Amino acid sequence: MTVRDIILTRLRETLRQPHLPFPPAHSEPLTHTERMTVTHVDGDIWAQAHRFAQELHAVKGSCELLETVTEARLSVVSRLQLWLEEEQAARKTTDAERPEDWDVLCWPLDQLQIEGLSPILQELGFKLIQPTDLHDPDQRERIRYVRAGITTAEAAFASTGSFVVGGRGPNARAASLTPFRHLVVIPFSRLYATGEDWLAHMRHAGKLDAYLRQSRNLSIITGASKSADLEGNLTTGVHGPKVVHAILFDDLQQ
Repeated sequence: MTVRDIILTRLRETLRQPHLPFPPAHSEPLTHTERMTVTHVDGDIWAQAHRFAQELHAVKGSCELLETVTEARLSVVSRLQLWLEEEQAARKTTDAERPEDWDVLCWPLDQLQIEGLSPILQELGFKLIQPTDLHDPDQRERIRYVRAGITTAEAAFASTGSFVVGGRGPNARAASLTPFRHLVVIPFSRLYATGEDWLAHMRHAGKLDAYLRQSRNLSIITGASKSADLEGNLTTGVHGPKVVHAILFDDLQQ
């Protein structure tokens, strides 16, 4: 008997023990849909948005659900201003002493689908940084201590409060990984009940293969960055943002 056979035999004998809760002694075979879907969400797009917010809150993230692009624009500005004020209070500084690291690392603003955002932020004194080549040491140093980043998401999943950040742009990951605080703007048109629904949509539209080939990586983000040691002590913000705030807005009724 090979080592493989010994291991499989032990597993089979263990699983046959009647007192184990899993697997059930008498279970119906899974359907194709059940086998391919891990999570499930019912309801219309607003029900899905509320589920997304609930799941994100459960993993220490925060979320706003808004009805219009105008509300989303005001919310982005208000959130950045609030974060700046919190930082100034912690450092005991004033508006005249705004720290240089409070520039905002962001994707091209047209990708956020919120018009008029750039002039408002610039009027309030926020400098928007969009590096062109992070292989350049000077550009890397420029964003090293940036405290806030803004992105959108390729897709968001209501069932888990997760969202996908793609790696198609030259520096797509930087704004979602480097800053202390990550602000993600998600239109309802990119919200799906589950991750499986998004993959099915992309596959049926004939876009999945091309999308994956064009993306150097895909990051599925669920709340703040987390890490735990061997004793199970959870720490946030170790390998990425400590604060993640999502703004979901209805772009389907515009």
